[in-house]
Formats: sequence, structure tokens, C-alpha cells
Amino acid sequence: MEKGSHLDYLRRPSTLLSFLLWSFSVAVVLSLVGAVAINSQRISFDHDANDAINQIHEQLVINDAALAGFGSLLTSIGTNKLQQTRDFTRRMRDAYPHIYMFEALVSIDPANKAEHEERMRNMGYRDYKVTRYVPKNSSTVKPFDTIDGVPMHFPIFFIDPYLESVKGLMGFDMMSVASMRDPLLASLVTGEPVASQPYKLKEGGRGYALIKVLDTRDTATAMERRYSQGGLGALPNNAQGGLAVLLIIKTDTMLASVVNTVPLASVRLLHGKERKLAAEEILPQTASLPIIEIDTLLEERELDDLGQPFTLSIAQPAGLYSQHLQIMGLLLFAMYIAYGIHYHNSFAKYRLELQRDNVLTELSQQHANLEVMVTHRTKELQRKNDENTHLAQQLIRVQEDQIHHIARELHDEFGQTLTAIKINAHILESVETMQEVATYAQDITSQADALYETMRDMIQRLRPEALDMFGLKVAVEQCILAFHLDEQNIDLDLNIDDSVNNVEEIYSIASYRIVQELVNNAVKYAKLTKLKVVLDVSDRHMNICVEDNGIGFDPLDSKVGFGLSGVDERARSLGGIVDINTVVDEGVKVRVRIPLQEC
Repeated sequence: MEKGSHLDYLRRPSTLLSFLLWSFSVAVVLSLVGAVAINSQRISFDHDANDAINQIHEQLVINDAALAGFGSLLTSIGTNKLQQTRDFTRRMRDAYPHIYMFEALVSIDPANKAEHEERMRNMGYRDYKVTRYVPKNSSTVKPFDTIDGVPMHFPIFFIDPYLESVKGLMGFDMMSVASMRDPLLASLVTGEPVASQPYKLKEGGRGYALIKVLDTRDTATAMERRYSQGGLGALPNNAQGGLAVLLIIKTDTMLASVVNTVPLASVRLLHGKERKLAAEEILPQTASLPIIEIDTLLEERELDDLGQPFTLSIAQPAGLYSQHLQIMGLLLFAMYIAYGIHYHNSFAKYRLELQRDNVLTELSQQHANLEVMVTHRTKELQRKNDENTHLAQQLIRVQEDQIHHIARELHDEFGQTLTAIKINAHILESVETMQEVATYAQDITSQADALYETMRDMIQRLRPEALDMFGLKVAVEQCILAFHLDEQNIDLDLNIDDSVNNVEEIYSIASYRIVQELVNNAVKYAKLTKLKVVLDVSDRHMNICVEDNGIGFDPLDSKVGFGLSGVDERARSLGGIVDINTVVDEGVKVRVRIPLQEC
């Protein structure tokens, strides 16, 4: 009823119009918030990207300046002041961590190879030797390369840092490596620094070489001076006098310097027109990404100057972060509240009517349910009352039977035995010989023993003596033995845990009587051949299980006898439960579980 009434109300043109206007306003407000957020991110990105580009460009300028300073120092002081040169290169490497290594090359005619090697050995490089790169798959070995038809080597004669791992590079002919020969030749032609293709460094990461061949016209005199100052003699007539300086730059270190500048962006350094990846791409932290990505902000800048043709590409996802979503949520919540108030005011009267109808319907349904519950409960109470009445009558009948049985036993057993004792005592008064006295005294003793046994048997039935003396386990064992199951060809499976002896007296007596009654019922009515009895204590509960393979009974057709009713009442009086599983011709299994309370 309520749903249909709401639908009727919502179908009205005024209601639909107000809802559409509200939805349109929500879309406009959320779109404005998103646009403002994207625009703010774009402004911040443009600023940060420009800073990052300036940082990379500054490092490229530093590379060019370091290379120029290195070349100027070598041409001015010569090769005999290596320590001064190393001091300069070490300071540069300490100041600019992205500069990995300084190298210096000299061009020599292959005919003067041995002479150059000898000069370098005299300068302290004992193992100096001009070596060339030989490809593994090459079938021929070129002895040298040529520059404009002139044979030429460009071996290394200076390295910093001069570590054990790089000492083997001293004397290596850079003209023998295509990746180094091409920038060498390009620098010879232009006289400007030229960068090699990026490559993987042995020490890890990526890098490239920045090479500059110094102008031979400007350096011929300096080279002549360098050799003469070193005491090594004048330059050969056919020597070109070419001097080349080289920096190895770690591009990963260059790129890492901009991480804090654009922490939300992915940054790539690309080389040349092929846009070859020159350094490992820097990715934004996952925690910094927008929750909802709307656009991608991109800034690319070509830094093709100073002989280092790089392109810096910076891309940053733009979208909605948690703070934007919170603002949208608050606005949406406020607009929802406003619409709800409007809707509430226009719909209040109609809703009150619906609530009244719903309350009346619910009360009627609850009244009907209550009547059913009362009827059911009344029947249940009546059934319990009938059972209690029947049980009380059975208890009275059993008590009377027990009293009658005890009275009959007292009359039959005690009366006859006492009469016999009395007669023997009278006869004993008149006997004359000691043999007759002994005979009648022996009869009196036998009759008194029989009277004692009868009295003990009655006491045992009223209150088992073993229960007080030895505990529940022994008492139950004696109780079951009293049924003489072996004489009836009944196999007994008895399993009683020692823990049952530790329970309070009220639980011991109840457990004893329950087992006694269940075993008695099984023996009397089940026509069984196997009987299983289990007693144990677990989880603060007394567990009793009596199972037979007798004829069983149908619980729907048969009324529960007084014995099982008594077991149920005794268990329930202690808060326990009784579970009876039985199938006709398949036996009966009774499980009793009684909670043990702390006393």
C-alpha cells in the first residue's frame, strides 16, 4: 500500500519537475567542483613541470661546462700534472653526482702506436697498451680506423675515478667502438660536444657519453707543449694533435633529481628523434594517484642543445582525490538534505496517513499473531500440566508400591526370621547339652545373617551404598551388574570416565538414577542383545548415553512411558536436555546432557 501511494505521488508533474531540477543542479555543482579541481592541478602541474625541465636543462648545461673545463685544463697544463687534473674532476664529481666518469683521449697515427705506449709507460702506467674492441661475431679484425683516409687511433690516456675495475680501459681505442666512433667523428666535424646513444652501465642503470674533440688548430701548440713538458720529446710530424675529452653521465641520477619536484607524475627522458628511453622511467607513487582519473596532463620539452638531444616527457594523471570526493559528498549531502526537507514538507500529510494505515495494519497482524501464540502456549501449558499430573499420579503410585513392597518384605522376611529366632531362643532355654546349645545358637546366627542381608538389600535399593563409598563410577558399575546381563546373553559395552566421580552429589544421584532407569527400561522392554552405556564429563556438562539394538518404538504412535518421562523430568530439573533417537527394529539411543554448576 505504501509503495503504491508513493508511486502515485511521484508520478505527479510537479513532483517530477522538482526532482529533475534538483538532479540537474546536482550535476552542475559536481561538474564545477571537478572542473575547479582539474584546473588547479593543471596550474600546479605546469609550474612543477617547468621546474623539472629547468633542473634537467641545468644539468645538461653543467655537463657542457664540466666538459669544457676539463678540456681547457688538459690543454693548459698537459698530462704531466695528473694529480691537479684529478683534483678538478673529483671536485666536479662530488658536486654533481650525475657525472660518473671523466676520460681523455688523444689521437695518434697507428705507426706511432708503440712510441705512444712507451711514453705512457714512462709516465707510470706500466701496463699501458693500445687495445681495440673486437666483436665476437667478427671474422676479420681491423687494425685501425681512418679519418678522411688518414689512419687514426683515439686511445684513452686519462680516467677518473681511476679504480681497479676501470684500469683495463687505459689505452682502449674509442675509434674501434661504433657507439663512440660516431660521436667522435661528429665532434671532429662540428667542433661541438656530441652525445652518444644511451646504454646500460656495467655498474647498473643507464648512461651516455658526452664527447668533444678539441680544435686541433687551437691545440696543436698546447699538445706540443704537453709532450715537451712531460720530457717525452716533440710530436711526430704526422701526428694530428687531436685531443678529445669525454664525460660519462648517469641519466638515472639526472632524472632522479626531479622526483620531489613532480612527485605525482611519471617522468621519461628520451634520446633523439627515435625517442629511445635514456633512463628508467620514474613512476608516481600509487598512494599519490587520484581515486577517479579524469584526464592526463602532459608536458614535453625538447632539450636539443649543447650536443645532448634529449626530450623530457612528464605525464601526470588528473582527477578527483579524497578531498575532492569529500567536498562533493558534503555538497551532495547538503543538497540531498535540502531536497529531503522540501519533499518532507510537501509530502508530510500524505505520509502521516500512510503511517496511520500501516500502524493499524501492523497492530491487526500483531493481534492475530498474539492470539495464535496464546492459543499455542495455552495448549502447550495444558499438555505440560497433563504430563505433570500424570507424573505426579505415577510418583504417588510408585511411592505406594514401594511402601507396600517394603511393608510386605518387612512382614515376610523380618517377621518370619524374627519368629524363627524367637522360637530357637525359647528352645535354647530348655536344652540340656552343650551340643544342642551350639546347634540352636548356630541357627540363630544364620537367621540373623539372613535378616541382615535382607535389610542391606533394601537399603541398597533406597540409597546405593557404593555411591557414598566409592563414587559414581563404581556405583553405576554395580548397578548394571545387578541386572545380570550375562545370564540374559546381553553384550555390555561400558565406558565410564573417572571424571564423573568429581561432580557434586546432586548430579551423582541424578546420573545414577537416570542410568538405572534407562538400563531397566532397555532390559525389560527392548528385547536387546547389545547394550552400550557411556558416562563422561566434558565442557562442564555431564554426558550420559544409553544405546541398545532392541526393537525400538515409533515416537509418533507410542506414548512415552513413565520411565522416560521420569528421566526427562529429572534432567530438566537440573537444566539438562534429553535426546531420544529411535527407529522400529533398530533400537533406541538416549543421550542426556546436564550442565554442571559451580557450587
